[in-house]
Amino acid sequence: MSNAFDQQNPYATAMDTFVADSALSERLAFLRRVYLHVFACLLGLIGLEVLYMTTPVGGMIFQTFVSHWWIALIGFIAVSFVAQRLAFSGASQATQYIGLAMYVALESVFVAPAVFYAMVVNPDLIGQSAFLTVAITGGITLFVVLSKKDFSFLRNFLFVGILGLLAIAISSAIFGFQIGIAFSVAAVVLMCGYILYYTSTVMNHLPTTAHVAGALLLFSAIAELFKHLIFVLSYLNND
Repeated sequence: MSNAFDQQNPYATAMDTFVADSALSERLAFLRRVYLHVFACLLGLIGLEVLYMTTPVGGMIFQTFVSHWWIALIGFIAVSFVAQRLAFSGASQATQYIGLAMYVALESVFVAPAVFYAMVVNPDLIGQSAFLTVAITGGITLFVVLSKKDFSFLRNFLFVGILGLLAIAISSAIFGFQIGIAFSVAAVVLMCGYILYYTSTVMNHLPTTAHVAGALLLFSAIAELFKHLIFVLSYLNND
């Protein structure tokens, strides 16, 4: 029984078997695969960040992106579109894995400036941000599971929010004003919303063959949450 959300999805096919319609054992197996892939992505991200920070690459990335934060927001918007297309287009597992690996590498570049900044200012920010990211993600996931609510209605609100942040970031790059802590706090709130939305999507609307694309969706929001938490904590520690 596909619902209205599924019927309106432009990528859904008649052959899709959605997670919400499958047997309990199949749903649990699907969720395990999704979160195992998210964990693997996070390990890959950590490995790449260690590589960047122990070589001159980290400084080079920081210098390149220090005034171009908006590029990461565009990348986040793009990966959301690509991941959902992979999920609902019936793409092969190999194609989904290629997309996942490419985005982990790309996101590692987006996150590197924040990690480099933390290494210079206060390395403890990395551990603090990682702890908060895990706690927030776990809390949101538990809330979605226990509430059994469908948060797909958030999609349009979140998209407008990310476009708003993108406009502010591009304006900052053009006119040279500082965006400050308010921007980072707004980004944290927005990424929490995306984790809520993506978790609901994974549990209710993905085909059972789309665990890799589901992991890509969740990883993208989790990595961006971690990055912006570094900046929020940095501002707070400087007060």
